[in-house]
Amino acid sequence: MKHMFLRSSSIVVLFVALLVTSCKKGDTGPAGDKGDKGDKGDAGATGATGKAGSANVIYSPWIDVTFNAVDTSFEASIDAPKIVDSIIQKGEVKVFWNLGSASSAGIVTLPYQDNGLILGAKDLFVFPIVQTGKIFIESTYNVGTRPSSSDPNTKVWQYRYVIIPGAVAARSSTNWNDYKQVQQYLGLKD
Repeated sequence: MKHMFLRSSSIVVLFVALLVTSCKKGDTGPAGDKGDKGDKGDAGATGATGKAGSANVIYSPWIDVTFNAVDTSFEASIDAPKIVDSIIQKGEVKVFWNLGSASSAGIVTLPYQDNGLILGAKDLFVFPIVQTGKIFIESTYNVGTRPSSSDPNTKVWQYRYVIIPGAVAARSSTNWNDYKQVQQYLGLKD
């Protein structure tokens, strides 16, 4: 009896194996109904920290500035409505002076002092005073925007300011007095 059970079981297993292997795939049937939404998956791993950007940094275009004689010095002002109290208290405002033109820049950071080496003006001193809504620039000479001596259609001596809110961290390797480094770090366009 035992042998007969084994033989019957073997025949059944063999029959099922032949049935499964002899089936062929038919045409794809119609799509079924949409199923229920599954459970929410686990949160993914935290990504790498990205490079600091300039999303909150504000910079002006290159501005023409006119200086006026006041006593023994010269003064100018630039409207800067984005300089608010929180910038004065926690942020930074940098002012740059382009000694050259847009196509041939020679940019320095204010305050700037020159004893005749670059501009030929003895004891030239140019410095900004930042207040809410304005930047005042004081100078010992008239350093206002003017036409280039080589091309009257080209402007020289323009100014630009950069407002850096207190929430934007500065990398220690960025020299904030070097316009090229500031331009590269903040992605400033000329």
